Amino acid sequence: MPAYQIERRTVAFRNQTCHTKFSKMLGEGAPIIMKETLHEFVDLHHFMPTRFDRTGGFWLIRAGRNIAKPNYWVGRKQIDCFGLHVIRSGSLLLRFGDQQVHLHAGDLFCLFPHLSYEYQIAGEDELQMLWLSLQGPQLPELLQAIGVTPAEPYRRQAIREKSLDALQEMERLVWEQPAARKLTMFSALCRFFESLELDSPLPHQQDQPATDNWIQEAERFFQLHYTEELRIHGVADTFGLHRSYFSHAFTQKVGISPQQYIQRLRLQRAQQLLLQDPDLTVGEIALSVGYPDLYTFSRAFKRHVGCSPSDYRLST
Repeated sequence: MPAYQIERRTVAFRNQTCHTKFSKMLGEGAPIIMKETLHEFVDLHHFMPTRFDRTGGFWLIRAGRNIAKPNYWVGRKQIDCFGLHVIRSGSLLLRFGDQQVHLHAGDLFCLFPHLSYEYQIAGEDELQMLWLSLQGPQLPELLQAIGVTPAEPYRRQAIREKSLDALQEMERLVWEQPAARKLTMFSALCRFFESLELDSPLPHQQDQPATDNWIQEAERFFQLHYTEELRIHGVADTFGLHRSYFSHAFTQKVGISPQQYIQRLRLQRAQQLLLQDPDLTVGEIALSVGYPDLYTFSRAFKRHVGCSPSDYRLST
């Protein structure tokens, strides 16, 4: 991975003398300044999430890059966010729970909120890292999609061609254009996670509900899509089940068949619209709840409710 070329200097800053490292990416000309601490040279950038950011599934609150000293050590501690770290060069020893792993250039690891971690430099090669501190409700699922979980909070050789390009674009935006438009920064974050998923050696697996709750998931699926043209074998395929087993198990658990469940959802919504929105015609309501035409809707409505849609609207 590209690492920093280093030139060490002492500079004056606000009438005080502080040690820094001037560094630059290989192939790039713009120098950067890193502050010196006890264990590292570090360059941090903090973000204040906007209301727009917090309406999304995840957002950036901090980014950092460093060059570790030979005595580099962090922990043992917990953090309140998700800290995604990429190792650019060198090696690191990560301890979590009762386990420890050696990680190297191209690997990444994540610090999960409220779990204790400890990590330190390992070996003689210079350790350099870049990290993104993130918050948001989608992050556990997002990290799982790239193969990183609390039980195994690291991924070896995660940074490959696509993810390296996305990471460098993310770094450019953070440090060279920190005031970039909201969608620009969010899109860059999405591209980085997408590249990690695409570069993952793990085959893509569609999320499947656990065996003991797939029926609840199926009910939620119907509640989301009942206005559309649904075929039961297609829904069963979504859950990785055979059509006959899906229909039989659903009927036993819920008390009605999947087709009847869909029809019940449509008619319940139709009854609401008939009462709540007098400006909608019966034909508009029929199409809005998923029936192909007024005739089919009226027959189904009268059979299950006991009167026509128009009479139902007038009677109440």
